[in-house]
Amino acid sequence: MPASVVDEHRLILYRDGTQSQDITEFIGNLTATDELNALSVELTFDQILSPWDKYVPKLNLSPGDKVRVNNHGVDVYSGVIVKVGLDGSVTAYDQGWYLNKSQIIYQCSSLPADQAIKAMCAKAGIAVGRITSLPTVITQSWVGRTPSEILSDILSTCNAETGKEYQYRVLNDALTVSQLTTVPIVVYHKPTFNISYFDITWALGQVSGEDSMEEMSNAVVIAAEDDGKVYIGAEAKNTASIKKYGMLQKVETVTEDPGNAKLKQMAKNLLSQSDRIQRTRTIDEIWGADEVTSGVVLSFNSDMFGISGKQRVTKVTHHYGGAGHTMSLELQALEEPRAADTADSVTVYGLPDDLGSGGAEEETGDTIASSAATSGSGAARFVAVAAGEIGYRETGNNQNKYGAWAGNNGVAWCAYFVSWCAYQAGVSNLIPKNGSVSGMMNYFRGKGKFKYTGSYIPKAGDLMVQKNNASHIGIVESATASSVKTIEGNCSNRVRRMTRSYSEITGFCTPWG
Repeated sequence: MPASVVDEHRLILYRDGTQSQDITEFIGNLTATDELNALSVELTFDQILSPWDKYVPKLNLSPGDKVRVNNHGVDVYSGVIVKVGLDGSVTAYDQGWYLNKSQIIYQCSSLPADQAIKAMCAKAGIAVGRITSLPTVITQSWVGRTPSEILSDILSTCNAETGKEYQYRVLNDALTVSQLTTVPIVVYHKPTFNISYFDITWALGQVSGEDSMEEMSNAVVIAAEDDGKVYIGAEAKNTASIKKYGMLQKVETVTEDPGNAKLKQMAKNLLSQSDRIQRTRTIDEIWGADEVTSGVVLSFNSDMFGISGKQRVTKVTHHYGGAGHTMSLELQALEEPRAADTADSVTVYGLPDDLGSGGAEEETGDTIASSAATSGSGAARFVAVAAGEIGYRETGNNQNKYGAWAGNNGVAWCAYFVSWCAYQAGVSNLIPKNGSVSGMMNYFRGKGKFKYTGSYIPKAGDLMVQKNNASHIGIVESATASSVKTIEGNCSNRVRRMTRSYSEITGFCTPWG
């Protein structure tokens, strides 16, 4: 939008077989929310309901109606209404919403990632736009996964190999995949006709934020599981960071041997990305600009407000109307320093050449002699699936893929996370689909497979049940006589690795015994 133009956003209603209708005067609280890790942009507004006022039209909005937001003749949003409340609230999403809904079965073998994405789109009936070159070779299968989940898995593999970050979204009803830019843009706003336009970073609203080590990892392991055995292909760590912050290890799994050179590069890239204090900032009520979408980079110079340098927009909410076009921004610093400025150590063990063929005799990797490897291939797969989900966040109040998979989204989901991991690992015969922590505990107790905290030290793949009336459940990754390391869903609204003391735990479900 030209900087000299005052924003005037209009909401246009489209129905098949009827003329488009400008309904701006009959709605309020129009907002569009665009989040980096969400595939679609959400539009919300309230329609005016006044059945007794003949001057207020009855819009009769319903799911399936299409809407656009237009600013001086340019469409800045296009989507379909998916939910209409009796109170007049309306929610719409762009076409990316559909990629979060339909589950497919998809398998690819030794395909470059960009070709794997195109083949997946063909199978799912998705139009393809521009896909950036992605030479990383993908060999993997997905059963009952949505296209957005498959895309996330593929791009995570590309990120580990190349160190580059990628974004996918639907533009003009077609899927596009691009590398995230690191070049900042300059955007302007003109609030009224009698005021000159200005750089929006000159006038900040309320700034808040935090510096956190919660998502930091200072040790990385590249691992693979094959025929009941788990192999370490490579590992990287920063000893100074471990000394300062404690051991924070991340495990990345692969399904085939990429070769020692790529294993080394993957370990180095993952450690470099994750061994950092994460600096996030939020700005409320900054002047709006249509050019600001998730993924773009803005440059700030407001040290006194605690925000400076290049910041990536991870979430933007556009507010239209009222006081004019304003935004709320969530930002992440691009120039985050390493947690410890010392050299990383990287060790490469290699992986079996015939990884994935089943029953490999030659073991070239460093076989893990741990409870995860010795408690059975099902347990190892179960833990590996859970580890691969670490970092996943719910997209709204208890909105997540695990509850959606179970057909009961929007509720507490720690037990559904356990059930989903069991399904993906092929052990649903041992761990049932159950959204209730107490229900899960009672199921195993009825089979004589629940052990209360005491002398029992859990095995990898056991299920940890917390106290407080069995209110939380997680997957045991490893344990000692003093503590238990777990992977937990719905822990601070995401999947996290935690270390629990036995005093926090009621007991353990033991599917494998």
